[in-house]
Amino acid sequence: MPGKLDEISRAIGSLETSVRELQRQIAENRELQLRRHEDNSAAFRDLAAKIDLHAASVEMIRLAVAALELSRSKLAALATVGFTVAIVAGWFVEAFFKWVFERVFSHFQ
Repeated sequence: MPGKLDEISRAIGSLETSVRELQRQIAENRELQLRRHEDNSAAFRDLAAKIDLHAASVEMIRLAVAALELSRSKLAALATVGFTVAIVAGWFVEAFFKWVFERVFSHFQ
């Protein structure tokens, strides 16, 4: 029986050592996870700041695009008006030259 008691005592001692080692590893793992969490939190804060910066840039670009769309529509309207004026002016020029040629050729008949 004393041999068996010694074996049980050694097994308990081995278990205690294993439990202490597991507790040490758990504590080490907690510290590691805490550091990773802090690093990830800092990285997320940096990313959030960069995203905010990009969002502001996109908003500025959106305003510029809106202004360009407005100027493009104004340019299209002006081009339409200009084209119409050119057509009407062409009609007047054509009518003027027809009148001139009729006057000139009417003298030769």
